[in-house]
Amino acid sequence: MSRCSLKIKMSLVVFLLIGTVSSCVAGLGLLFFMREFKETVAARQFAVVSAMAGELDEKILAAQRELVAVAMSIPPATGRDAAALQSFLDQRLDLHQVFSDGTAFFSADGRLVAFSPGQSPNIGDNFSKLDFLAATFRSGKALISEPFPSQRRRGHQVVMFTVPVLGAGGRIIGVLGGRVDLMEENFLSRVAHLNLQDGREFFLFNRQRQIVAHRNHDQVGKPMLAKGKRQLLDRAIDGYQGSGEMDNPAGSPSIYSFKRLPTRGWILAAERPLSEAYAPIYRAQKLAICSLALLLPLALIIVWLFVGRLTAPLQLFAGRVREIGGDAAKYLPVPVSNNDEIGDLAQAFNAMMQELVINKRSLESEKGFAVQLLQHSAVPCFVIDAEHRVIIWNSAMEELTGVAAGAQLGLADPWRAFYDEPRRVLADIVVAGTLYEMADLYSCYADSPLIPEGLRAEGWYRLKGKQRYLAFEAAPIRDAEGRLIAAIQTMQDMTLRANNEEQLRGMVAAIGESEERFRRLVELSLDGIAILVGRRFVFVNPAGCEMLGYRSSDELLGKEMREFIQRDSEQQFLEQAACAEETGTTAPWIEERLLRHDRTAMEVELGVGPFVFRGENALQVIFRDITERKLAKARLETLAHYDSLTSLPNRVLFFDRLRHAVSEAKRYKHPLALMFLDLDSFKQVNDRLGHAAGDAVLVEAGYRLRECVRACDMVARMGGDEFTIILTKMADQRDASLVAERVLESFALPFLVEGESAQVGVSIGICVYPDCDADLDGMVRYADYAMYQAKQDGKNVYRFYVGG
Repeated sequence: MSRCSLKIKMSLVVFLLIGTVSSCVAGLGLLFFMREFKETVAARQFAVVSAMAGELDEKILAAQRELVAVAMSIPPATGRDAAALQSFLDQRLDLHQVFSDGTAFFSADGRLVAFSPGQSPNIGDNFSKLDFLAATFRSGKALISEPFPSQRRRGHQVVMFTVPVLGAGGRIIGVLGGRVDLMEENFLSRVAHLNLQDGREFFLFNRQRQIVAHRNHDQVGKPMLAKGKRQLLDRAIDGYQGSGEMDNPAGSPSIYSFKRLPTRGWILAAERPLSEAYAPIYRAQKLAICSLALLLPLALIIVWLFVGRLTAPLQLFAGRVREIGGDAAKYLPVPVSNNDEIGDLAQAFNAMMQELVINKRSLESEKGFAVQLLQHSAVPCFVIDAEHRVIIWNSAMEELTGVAAGAQLGLADPWRAFYDEPRRVLADIVVAGTLYEMADLYSCYADSPLIPEGLRAEGWYRLKGKQRYLAFEAAPIRDAEGRLIAAIQTMQDMTLRANNEEQLRGMVAAIGESEERFRRLVELSLDGIAILVGRRFVFVNPAGCEMLGYRSSDELLGKEMREFIQRDSEQQFLEQAACAEETGTTAPWIEERLLRHDRTAMEVELGVGPFVFRGENALQVIFRDITERKLAKARLETLAHYDSLTSLPNRVLFFDRLRHAVSEAKRYKHPLALMFLDLDSFKQVNDRLGHAAGDAVLVEAGYRLRECVRACDMVARMGGDEFTIILTKMADQRDASLVAERVLESFALPFLVEGESAQVGVSIGICVYPDCDADLDGMVRYADYAMYQAKQDGKNVYRFYVGG
């Protein structure tokens, strides 16, 4: 069975339909489940974070209220007695439970008066400059500080709760403070150590991106990712509260939830890896794929069996039709066993085949008569069908061309009898209807005067080793309904008549050759042509007059040619003229300069040769304007040696100039410096403002560099944002330092690009000859190495190469 049978095609279509519908339903269901599940996970995690944030905020408020209550209970008299204050603080066990790192009392001038529990070595020290203490004195309100390093325990971070203590008349007599060590177990650090058994971690940070509480104590007090590194984190610091996805510091995708604490403005965050949060989604995807992998093969088997049962009668009918093939003589009626559409098709096929057999016999009889008529015709002809295949090639055609009918019948290449390469013959044009090809294929053609829709053409052809002049005629053959079914082409040998006409035309052409015809050809030439007798003009064609700036040749006749040769080309012209006169041959063509009537110069290519003019020895001078060619050559040289963006010398011209500069430095024993420059922060300009702005910066950079050097020095662009400077004829190595400092000062000014300011620096590496005596590649390598050393030393500096 053919692998492209109807059964296979129907099975594939039904299977693809079932597979597509099943996959789409499963995919859409899975996508809906994934979206709902992700939204649920995000909402649940934000709810947990919100609840924990509210609880933590309440604990902070409770600790602050506890400290406020204790501050209000301090008698004014006690506030002035250090011993009494120390005893008071030692007795407040409730403060010790809340503020595990101790409580302290500061006097109105910021000195530490008492500290509990234990004794502090800082009693009596002035802490008035601490931000949290100064803010409490200034505002007169209870405050909570940001995390700061502890003086008692190195490496620990603490948070200070402060409350002003008021005396008589509402005057502040001191400040009561409670310390919370973020590295120890307390109500602030406890939130980061919760374990919910789902991989979720909590951490607390402030608006300054400083971590307040974290499971890893080493992270407390350290800054988080800088602004711009994580967009979701930046939004949370700006006020966003909710959930979202971003990569954690380790680079793993995670879901984050943020909730701001109203009391202090700190932000409580929860982090949970996506691999754990979306584990049910991954399991659902795997289940869906496995289900489709099991169900689709089963569906294919069921479809194959079902379609095979439906198409069995049709396959039987197709098999019988294939047995008949294209030979109607082998036709046997197809048995009809079904009363459905397939049975009707078999009956219609039987009736059609019977009629086809009758018509075929009639056509074969008519075709035999027509073929015999053409085969015995004395006119060479052949017939091609609508597919351009040769169906008749008569005996006269075989005799004319020497090509047997057996070599042409059935083939679509009748051109082989007349041409060496494939091309259409006249009958092909009639079948294809491409009359516009006649002009390209035949030099002599026309419509046939005798046959409607016929074409006629003639020309020379080589047949059987001889040149023959053939006349072709071709006409279409149409059926009863007017459809084109074939084309016939006939030939007539007209060699004798053509030879006679050719001889006659040759005689006429020989007679017509004269001096006037030669003059006409010269006058139509686009090159300037002049004839000199005694080195003076006796003839100048119109093109020559126009090139020399004269309206007619009468104004030039009698003048010497050397009057129009520029002085620096005069000797070359005289040598050409002498060579042509002495040797009797044409002198070599050379490039010279002619002067027009207005005395402007013109670049020409000029040749001089011997000539006979009216019986006298003369010189023929031919000159053509090559100004455009010279300009084009100059433009090509510019493109080859200069950068198209900055108009600075490019890499090719740089090495040529460097080679010349080193050669001069060796000959005259003077120092030479090679500077390699690379722009700093150029990539940021491209990324922020676009490549057009980057190109503008490169153009401005090239201009600034040219302004920093002398006329004898050279600035080149090596490619990208790299430039080079060659400093020649230096008096001392310090000259290179002065130029480098001048470049740095120039690049210190901002670049104005499209209304925006961009700061671009430059790193410079310098190699000085003869200190770095090496070949050209070595000097370039040393300067490049010094430039990278400048990059490593902080950029926007210059460094000399030091050997070693």
